[in-house]
Amino acid sequence: MNMMYKLSAASAIAILGSLGAAQALELTAAHVNPPGEPSNVAFAKLAEILSESTTGIELTVFPQGQVGGEKDAIEQVQIGALSMTTTANANLSAFAPSAGIYDIPFLFRDADTHPWIVTDGPIGAEIEEKIEAEANVEILGWWSAGMRHVFTRESPVESLDDLKDLKVRVIGSPVYIDTFNALGAKATPMPYGEVYTGLATGAIDGAENDSSGYRNVKFFEQAPYYSLTGHFFLYKPVIANKDALAALSPEQRAEFDAAFAEVTAMQRELFRTNFETDLAWLKENGVTVVEPDRDAFIEAVQPVVDKYSEIYGVDLVQRILDAE
Repeated sequence: MNMMYKLSAASAIAILGSLGAAQALELTAAHVNPPGEPSNVAFAKLAEILSESTTGIELTVFPQGQVGGEKDAIEQVQIGALSMTTTANANLSAFAPSAGIYDIPFLFRDADTHPWIVTDGPIGAEIEEKIEAEANVEILGWWSAGMRHVFTRESPVESLDDLKDLKVRVIGSPVYIDTFNALGAKATPMPYGEVYTGLATGAIDGAENDSSGYRNVKFFEQAPYYSLTGHFFLYKPVIANKDALAALSPEQRAEFDAAFAEVTAMQRELFRTNFETDLAWLKENGVTVVEPDRDAFIEAVQPVVDKYSEIYGVDLVQRILDAE
């Protein structure tokens, strides 16, 4: 059964003593996100809730890439060195190819409703089962990383012509690379932690991210042109080691389940409400925000959509597009 979240998490368990009939467990989480970013806020809130656990659960969070990049964190979850992490879906797809269907360009018509209709319903359950089998992890839930847009150093992207031959940093995923090459740019994979310096030195001409990441990592300082291309919606699945919570009592499982549901709803809502706030703040701080004609972008990437639809299943992609 698929839900907005599923109970499971994992490893790095320390027995802290006994609380009644249940053992106290310490869980660990890691992520790459900066302060103020909704995933950072959500994990901090989860740790806060569990710090007042009545059944004996604690969570230690390692933020801002303290344990390495997202692919490092995924590997640590797989082997049990971490209990859980949240990662860009495009990075998870390197371990679970079935996750890649969600990264097809212009797949989602909005960032607030359509994505959750998919992941929280029967389509999501079908895809989630495949992901868990391929990566040998549990999907705790699906968080948001918002709709992604292009930002550039020298001038705004108002049309396809403005992207031509620009070195645009992308997540190192084939669909991201194919998409930006199809748009006429020179797709340039680069670790997230190197993007600010890459912009500052001119190693790249631009990149793409949601408004929260663009603002909170201060990319606008080096690339003050933000173009609302809306080319990808990016999920931030929360994955966990399969074994760690098996030791929890039913009461502990229920408490973790409720806490995770609360922070999942909060994380999604933060992304929903932050977008307009971010844009207003960015404009006040000297960023030029433009809205290009997205129809031309959609047309340019249709071969990419066709290619990946064949890989993941034309019918399944159409079901996602039609989900209501």
